[in-house]
Amino acid sequence: MKKSVVLTISIIYILAIVVVGFLGIALKVYNEKVYVESIVCVTEGYEEIVNDEHCDGQIIAKKNQEIVIKCQVKPDNATNPMLRFDYDHDEVGRLFEIVENGDGTCTIKMLDAGAAYITIVPTDRNSNISLTIKVYCKPDIGGII
Repeated sequence: MKKSVVLTISIIYILAIVVVGFLGIALKVYNEKVYVESIVCVTEGYEEIVNDEHCDGQIIAKKNQEIVIKCQVKPDNATNPMLRFDYDHDEVGRLFEIVENGDGTCTIKMLDAGAAYITIVPTDRNSNISLTIKVYCKPDIGGII
């Protein structure tokens, strides 16, 4: 082979390594799925409970008081930030009424004294996190001296 052919092939080879290395560093992955890492309750009156195996926090409600449960997902740029509210369907209508508002919130109304446990989970399938909130309505003590 001639020296010019060998030199041209060598230069093209070195340029290819440099170009691929540069573009490989600058390459961004698009359509990357960002999963929900945590759920934070931002409802007024919510307080965290540290050492309770049944729930992560509680809201104390009065009888017939409507409370809108609002939560935020972290990170803010999660691909699917929607939440699902799970609860004991046997208690609905007897202890509390609940309406999922469709915007990531739900409205709960305590009808009687007791505790309603609401578990909030993200709708993305790869997140194994949840937040359980106890909405507690104290019994009426009226008439007792």
